[in-house]
Amino acid sequence: MPDADRPLGEVSSAARAVVAQFRRDGFVAPESAERAEFEVWDRMTPGRVLLVALQILLKLREEDGRTDSVRPVPGLTEEEAGLMIRTLLGDATAAPETAQRDLITLDRLLELLASVIAEESLSDEEVHALLEAAEESCLVVGPWDERDDRRPRDVELIDLGGLLVPTEPGLKIELNPSRKDGAPVGVTLIRGRATAIQLQAFRALGDTSWATVREDLARTIRSWGGSAEERVGPAGPELQAVVRVQGPPGKDRQTTRVLGHDGPGWILRGFVTGLGAEPDSTEAWPYSTFQGTVVRMSAEPRGDDPVIRLRLPESGA
Repeated sequence: MPDADRPLGEVSSAARAVVAQFRRDGFVAPESAERAEFEVWDRMTPGRVLLVALQILLKLREEDGRTDSVRPVPGLTEEEAGLMIRTLLGDATAAPETAQRDLITLDRLLELLASVIAEESLSDEEVHALLEAAEESCLVVGPWDERDDRRPRDVELIDLGGLLVPTEPGLKIELNPSRKDGAPVGVTLIRGRATAIQLQAFRALGDTSWATVREDLARTIRSWGGSAEERVGPAGPELQAVVRVQGPPGKDRQTTRVLGHDGPGWILRGFVTGLGAEPDSTEAWPYSTFQGTVVRMSAEPRGDDPVIRLRLPESGA
């Protein structure tokens, strides 16, 4: 996995240096902007640790019943601060406007984080502990590579060859065949009649990444008459899209969320449909399923075919 060999504490130390510089100077210095690597989501960076640290603080305030906005934040209006807070707490109704107004930037994030730290009267030692906790939480989130020793072992998985997917009672599992040879290349998990997620894994050939796949996919959806907006969800950058499907007028469009993740040599993609894909949905199951999935790459690729093949399920793994 990316950053698997980096000592625990290295990224949070870099994040601490960024916070210290900002609190001292009141602005983001060029070296801090470079160090933070903000908006790089396919691996753990100081910017990601800062975002998670702020989410932890806001969730603790929420648990204490303090859902009101923090005191005035320099550089942010009360409305902007409120939108950011609601988005970071998982309010799907606030996320589209937050993304449209490009509110989640490094300088605004640090403005809000510094204000919350000051309001909570956190000591330097407490800020250090907060950033370390944020870094550790980043390390234990999937999707997982089969070879990663950190992946949870207490989750019941269905072995499909190239993918091992979380299961639960009543879950419906459908393998998706290739149009070329009929071999399974994806799997759709259906929970009740409300939400489904289709999972498919690919080899990352050349400079292919979830960022390039996401960009190409958004372009394709728009060229077919649909819409696609990028947003940041619990699994990182995703697409909120409306795609064209076969059907009579009024039923020829489908809302979907497209999730993605870069692993060591592979990309996992998930198409969420049904109620869990709606813009105002806060359903956690698609994300927990996606992040609990384990990817197993075979030793030999099939020529230039990037698809990681599946097979009929075996017992739990």
